[in-house]
Amino acid sequence: MRLFLLPFLFASGVATAQEVPPVSGITLNPSAGAEIGPIFETWVSPHQEGGEERDTPRFAPDMFKSTTPSVDRDERPSRGHGTLAFSRDLSTAYAHIAIEGVNPEDIVMFHIHCGRPGQLGPIIVDFGLENDLAEVFADGEVSLEITNEDIVAAMEHDHGLVAAFTAGCPITLAVPTDKVVTVAGLAHIAYQRELYYNIHTSGQTYFGDIRGQLYPVE
Repeated sequence: MRLFLLPFLFASGVATAQEVPPVSGITLNPSAGAEIGPIFETWVSPHQEGGEERDTPRFAPDMFKSTTPSVDRDERPSRGHGTLAFSRDLSTAYAHIAIEGVNPEDIVMFHIHCGRPGQLGPIIVDFGLENDLAEVFADGEVSLEITNEDIVAAMEHDHGLVAAFTAGCPITLAVPTDKVVTVAGLAHIAYQRELYYNIHTSGQTYFGDIRGQLYPVE
């Protein structure tokens, strides 16, 4: 029989150990932390985008403005299906997405954002920092690993004067400057149902071409 040792305070204030039985049905296995745990899923479409490209604010940085003609949401054939899976120990996440109706050569950005449906939120993972997006999407499907370093890189990447608003997600809205820097924090926001994939193209750069809110797989 395996026994847990938990601290127990005596009247003297000195902590000692008390043996208690293990939780029924749970066998401790540290190495299982690398296995896949929570999984989130989304169907990506133009209809989840928060606006049309013609509504791009004039003050938006040039990198977020379209450079080719835009097409309204109702007329775009683009769509996709994706998952976001976390290791049990929350050290790593895995993004997997398949798309149709999008020319890989037109993809200029691929992000995970934090935000509610229809809301434009900050970038928490920027897959374009380490990848040639046209190349990774060449066959219409990608699988990418996410670590703490990727989240920190997205937060620190320079997006100009509006960097504080476009990169990094707050752990809590009460302290907007205290931002998520771990995969565990990414999972926390996912459980709040406030993470979404967004694929931006040269014609749909500000709002994005296709977007999908991530929801837990039951």
